Amino acid sequence: MSHTPSPSISPSTLPSLTRRSLVLAAGAALAACSGIPLRSLPRLAQLSGQMLDANPAHFMVALQVDARLTPPAAAVPYLQLKLTPKVAGAFEPVDKKLPLAMSSTGGATLGLDAPGPGRRWLVYSLPPATQAELQRVQNMVRRAQAQPGYQRGGTLALGVEQNDLAVADPALAHTKWSTWMQVKQSEGFFEIWNGTPEEIQKLK
Repeated sequence: MSHTPSPSISPSTLPSLTRRSLVLAAGAALAACSGIPLRSLPRLAQLSGQMLDANPAHFMVALQVDARLTPPAAAVPYLQLKLTPKVAGAFEPVDKKLPLAMSSTGGATLGLDAPGPGRRWLVYSLPPATQAELQRVQNMVRRAQAQPGYQRGGTLALGVEQNDLAVADPALAHTKWSTWMQVKQSEGFFEIWNGTPEEIQKLK
């Protein structure tokens, strides 16, 4: 599979992020990834650049699940970031797993469609400490971009780990699970994956 790199960092899937997470990549490589809607490919192709410039306070993840499904107490999704220089030492690598927190804001107020009978939204945002860490990573990348060695590029992999949330009663294991993401508030949410709790648990 191949994909078209951006001018500075070429997004790609990285094996170390694929375990227990949904890994997001750019370009044609996504077409072969099960569960990723084709209509989302243009948005995902822009994701790496948008994440580096995004307002951390606007980043959110929304899960549409069966209304009977209740995630385990304290279980949250995680935003995974892995930035690796093509040439070792060109800039500081990043390998972060940043927790989100349940949002008090409902889906309707965020522009999400009504979930429909027997469905509900679970909405998560970045808490202050995670926002600060993401901002630190963004600032580090901006500093790296000013260094000559950065021009050789690298890889940026993004993932949303949510398997801890998908612990469901066996009767709900095959119900629909849909994952949505918002990077820029002005652009709203878009779907990045759909499947079932059982499929999430099987992600490697």
